[in-house]
Amino acid sequence: MKRKKCCACMVPTLMVFCLLFVWRERWIYYVLSADQHVSFNEKINKELNLMIHSGQSEKIPKVGYNIVNSRNVGAMRTLPNTRHESCTTSSNLAVHLHARIPKISFVVTVDQAERSVLARNILSAIYNAEPLMVFDMVLVLDGVFDTILENYFMNIPRVTVIKNEHTKGRAMSRMQGVAAVRGEIIVFIDSLTEMNVDWLSPLVLRIIESPKSVVLPVYDVIDHMTFKYYSLAELYRLGFDWSLKSHLEQFSSPYVIDSNPVTVFRTPLMSGNVFAMRRDFFLWLGQYETSFLEHSMDDLELSLRIWLCGGLIEIVPCSRVGVVNIRSSDSHASFNNYLRSAKRVAEVWLDEYKRFFYAVRPSARMQPIADISSMRKAKEKLKCRNFKWYLTNIYPQLQPLVTDELAFGNIRQGEYCLDLDPGQLPLIAKLRQCENEKNSQEWSWRKTGNIVSNGMCLTSNLIDMRTFVLVNFCKDLDNNQIWYRHEEKIVHMDTNLCLDAQHATTGLIISDCIKGKASQAWIISTEQSSEVNI
Repeated sequence: MKRKKCCACMVPTLMVFCLLFVWRERWIYYVLSADQHVSFNEKINKELNLMIHSGQSEKIPKVGYNIVNSRNVGAMRTLPNTRHESCTTSSNLAVHLHARIPKISFVVTVDQAERSVLARNILSAIYNAEPLMVFDMVLVLDGVFDTILENYFMNIPRVTVIKNEHTKGRAMSRMQGVAAVRGEIIVFIDSLTEMNVDWLSPLVLRIIESPKSVVLPVYDVIDHMTFKYYSLAELYRLGFDWSLKSHLEQFSSPYVIDSNPVTVFRTPLMSGNVFAMRRDFFLWLGQYETSFLEHSMDDLELSLRIWLCGGLIEIVPCSRVGVVNIRSSDSHASFNNYLRSAKRVAEVWLDEYKRFFYAVRPSARMQPIADISSMRKAKEKLKCRNFKWYLTNIYPQLQPLVTDELAFGNIRQGEYCLDLDPGQLPLIAKLRQCENEKNSQEWSWRKTGNIVSNGMCLTSNLIDMRTFVLVNFCKDLDNNQIWYRHEEKIVHMDTNLCLDAQHATTGLIISDCIKGKASQAWIISTEQSSEVNI
């Protein structure tokens, strides 16, 4: 009797043990039941294939890629596995799943994706996410009108469709999407992308390891005409120059955490085609700034905010995603949009280094921008680092255009700044009411002793100019253009006379240095040291 009771007790125990073993060893990733995740099947795949070929007699829209070839590819395809052979994501992930997998949400923004491209985008994102499952997904149709596709996805469980009658832009669309999903990890996806095998697990694993990391896959290329999928021969990261235009930079060892070819590496700038981050960190950062007029500035502003306010941006080589390589518009309107957006980034995040942006994009000074006070307040609230920290620790390759400065900015007395009138050189230097962002009031004091504005030097020559101070073309080794700092005074090297504003309405002069004379006391907005000695 006791033996039977013992066996009866052991059976349920063994069943539980077996179930636990199967759960851990075989089904460890499938922590959501069938009604708790986004699920597609072969029937949906076939229906989408039929759908993308319907309406082919319609006028083909101009979207920057070959729609006919895209439709011929179909709704789903097997992509070449472009990952390094060392990528064993599934086994690595299993080690870390002693804790619960966070719920994962997809936010897909659609603005110029034709039906066949969007179908591949969504199907590849779901199917190739295995062994992970997606808790919910939102499609934001931003000014896109495809009633057939819209109605179709609205009937799939745990998929939400948001339709913007008028285009709101990627940033606003993504924020709409974030409000509609409930996952702890959010994956932002542009519709002109196609996900490769097991693309999601490496991203999720890195976020589990480093919750403040914003993680990106390696971007492969999908040809916009043939729709062939190509792997790049080398790994690249994204950088930018002082015009705030982005460019690809070849992957190199300083950005690698170690020498392992599948180890994540840092990037100073992200391309926002596909990236993942924790929802709470995204909300803490303040989400997207929605006033930018082009995607590249969305990416740059968010990248700087992430780095300067406590996060990291990393590329995960074991995650691969293809991007359709369409070209952006180069119209005059789009260039002005870029200037305005770049100016907002410079004014908020570049601190004193913004002058280098204006040096290469002087026309940006004339561009009107919307109020940025809320962005500056958010920066202060988050206690973000300054841009000098970013240049030193994250992107030292972005070298300042001038590296021999002792001082820069406005040279002023009270509310009046050293200025010059437009006209033919040489020009008499004068004092004018200080104005923010006035190019002719910005000066750079070099280690050579030259005081420079827009390539012109502050000059004084008693023989030719009497005592007046002029602005003239800079000349090498010209003592008439060399000045040094003594206490609050600016002293002319050749004559040992002081820059004086006693006749400021007529022009600045040099005169005998007199201790305590107010018209010889100058404030420079940014000085590297108290003495500029030559």
